[in-house]
Amino acid sequence: MKIRTINNLQDAIDSEMAWRKKELSALKSNIQSSRSFAKETALRAGIALLYAHWEGAIKNIAYYYLVYVSFQKVPYNKLKNNFLAVTLKQKLLQFEETNKTTLQTAIINSIFEISNEPSQIPTEKIISTNSNLNSAIFNEIMCTIGLKTDYYEQSYKMIDEVLLNMRNNIAHGERLENIDLDEKRYNEIHDIIFDLINHFSVQVLNAACLNIYLAENEEPSI
Repeated sequence: MKIRTINNLQDAIDSEMAWRKKELSALKSNIQSSRSFAKETALRAGIALLYAHWEGAIKNIAYYYLVYVSFQKVPYNKLKNNFLAVTLKQKLLQFEETNKTTLQTAIINSIFEISNEPSQIPTEKIISTNSNLNSAIFNEIMCTIGLKTDYYEQSYKMIDEVLLNMRNNIAHGERLENIDLDEKRYNEIHDIIFDLINHFSVQVLNAACLNIYLAENEEPSI
């Protein structure tokens, strides 16, 4: 995927958000209009799909941002350190695993050698959710792309102990009465998750517009 400009990034994010908003709205409407056993089925499907949108939106939009930053070809010494860490991830693993000073010195030298060069940030298979986007993995993704997590932290308990727990229980065939899920509870979870996804999409686009990937720029609170 080629995301060279702010407009390219905005188009990618807008496209990502448009279909997700449409499906999430349909999920909510379907639950509201369903009756009796059909409502139970709709609630179960709703939680599973709500989690899928949480994971998919965060993973894809973070990837779009990484691709955008990669195309800027900013020298590493002008970027935030997380982008150098992404680039040198394999070498850093080698550094940790080896006891040979010669190899460790070679790795350190390679870091200094590329610091002034246009960056070549890898983008494929960098953003990973492990099919279980909990708060810890979300933090890792945010560290990978160099963005703040302040806004999301108040919702971590809900993500870990409610959304993921319900998703896992439903996947293992638990009945609704055993997981404390009704329409009111679903709507609460739905609204929080949608807000987090929407906030993330805005945060990423703002980060690109404000060049937050540069070491000299601090991300504002939003």
